[in-house]
Amino acid sequence: MFSASRKAPFGPALLSVADFPDGRRARVRESWVTVTVRNEEDRHLRSKRFILGDQVDTSLVQTWQARSYEDLARARQVDMFVRQPGAAARELGFHHELANFMKWDLPKVPGFNSAEVPLYLEAIFPLFYVEQKSGWSGVAPRMPTYLRIRDVLRRSVEFTLGLSTLQRLRAQAALKAEEEQIKTSWTNAYERAVESAATVRGRISFLPENPVTPARRQPMVIETLADEQWLPLETVLRSWRERLNELEASNVITAGARTTQSRDELESAEDQVRARGASLRLINERLGLTRNDVDILAARLATLEAERQRLADMRKLRTLGSELGIGVVSRDSCPTCGQELDGREVATGVAANLETSLAEVEAEKETVLSVQRAASQRVEMLESEKRALQALLDDARGQVRVLRDELSGPSSIPSKAQLHEQIRLSNTAEHSQRLLDFLDQLGEVFDDLSEKWQDVRDRLRDLGTGSMNPDDQETLKNWQRSFRQQVTDYGLRSIPPTELSIDPESLVPVNDGMELAFDLTMAISASDMIRTKWAYYVSLFEASKEAKNGHHADLLVFDEPRQHETDRGSLAAFVRRLSVGAAAGCQVIYATSEDPRELGEVLTGIPCNILPTQGQHLLMPIE
Repeated sequence: MFSASRKAPFGPALLSVADFPDGRRARVRESWVTVTVRNEEDRHLRSKRFILGDQVDTSLVQTWQARSYEDLARARQVDMFVRQPGAAARELGFHHELANFMKWDLPKVPGFNSAEVPLYLEAIFPLFYVEQKSGWSGVAPRMPTYLRIRDVLRRSVEFTLGLSTLQRLRAQAALKAEEEQIKTSWTNAYERAVESAATVRGRISFLPENPVTPARRQPMVIETLADEQWLPLETVLRSWRERLNELEASNVITAGARTTQSRDELESAEDQVRARGASLRLINERLGLTRNDVDILAARLATLEAERQRLADMRKLRTLGSELGIGVVSRDSCPTCGQELDGREVATGVAANLETSLAEVEAEKETVLSVQRAASQRVEMLESEKRALQALLDDARGQVRVLRDELSGPSSIPSKAQLHEQIRLSNTAEHSQRLLDFLDQLGEVFDDLSEKWQDVRDRLRDLGTGSMNPDDQETLKNWQRSFRQQVTDYGLRSIPPTELSIDPESLVPVNDGMELAFDLTMAISASDMIRTKWAYYVSLFEASKEAKNGHHADLLVFDEPRQHETDRGSLAAFVRRLSVGAAAGCQVIYATSEDPRELGEVLTGIPCNILPTQGQHLLMPIE
């Protein structure tokens, strides 16, 4: 349960060799564990898992369910699996079935790598069980880390107490997913708009790459390069249509009739080819310089980040008490080369200390990041202008070819230049109008996404600023009261019980904001740590029972709870508190190797069943 290892955590009596009560020793051929549980609907579930078996994998769990304990003998066997992928989610997964049997709807919680994972039963049951080997090493429960659940202890305690923070967390996760979906839709629409604008050698203005709220949303404008300047496509389209109307209204003339005009147009087209070619070369030069600036800024950012990390490490060393590596910063020396600094190198005449240097590096990093973003935007703008100029250059070259063909061809045929211009303008005007209509529809998409973005941001803000509801406050108050009462009854000495509390964020015991741990410098004894751990587990059970939506398994298992020779008076108080929990419906399993006579004194007047009732062995062989 605590690790991903599948090695059975048992001794030789279950795995290899067992000693019989009569002194004989024999090889273990087969061993298993059978557990029967009952839920709140009075249904019974019996499960059997092999520890050692012939041709039976330990991941197999045999189960039987019935309405009564007696009916289990006649119930149908259903085989399930555990510690395998799908054990918590699929129909034949044992943990899935066990969660259903307990009427627990296990939530999805944040995991690492930005993924959501189920709150597995393995993450919850450590709140009900303390094992001997390492379970008593700290106040906080030992939680499994292989499940990849972020803040696994907090998430499990929240579920056990039925706190609404888990519901809020699930709501936040759902809103985050909706937010990501809006971002994806916005990015896809943005890319479609940019690609469409490129078909008319244009660009999109006033359209951000990322979602914005309606208050910041502006109508996007598509611009195209015409007469060496960027103009709105609607304006250029009107001029194209006016020219097209002129051409359609006039008669098509022969090539010979417009020879003079064709020569003039050829000369103008050739001038355009030369001018646009020069402009394109200039843009390529500017683009290369700007890209070089981006690379230089990236290198500078890497240097600044390395310097920031170095200074942060030095600050960490100083907080730990080290003086190594600090002197060169504090003695007006260059932290890089170690040279002495004076008024010639430092404008103020005083070298900056470590904190000031770190702050200056952070500020410079922010400045360089801002400049890098501006340079990247400049690269995008120049690339857009380059594409438009290239398209204009291609048009001018095409015009040159048509005019040269016309001047060198028969003079009696219709003018190729006039027909070419008319066809080109007709096609361009038609395509531009379709593009404008498409962008109008796309604008409605952006408007809708902007409204959704505002709604999601509002709901996220409401969730983020929402205070703990009254039920949660009452649950934590009950937990706090029970915890303090128990550490008082158990005889806590190292710290006044009134100074202990359950931190509402981490949900672990703290003293003056610090998590409790065995620490001689803080005068917290090992026995007091054990007392605090008793109180934590039992008070969690009591608070969950009083909570409106608590999810406790009504089970507490303590393996050798009397650690570090804890005072017997404290142990007696602990056992009495456990008996109160047992009377409230909790099954308490107390495993110990203490002397039976001393244990009997502690258990005086406490209803309990003692195992084994006869002999020295708890495990009994099946003949």
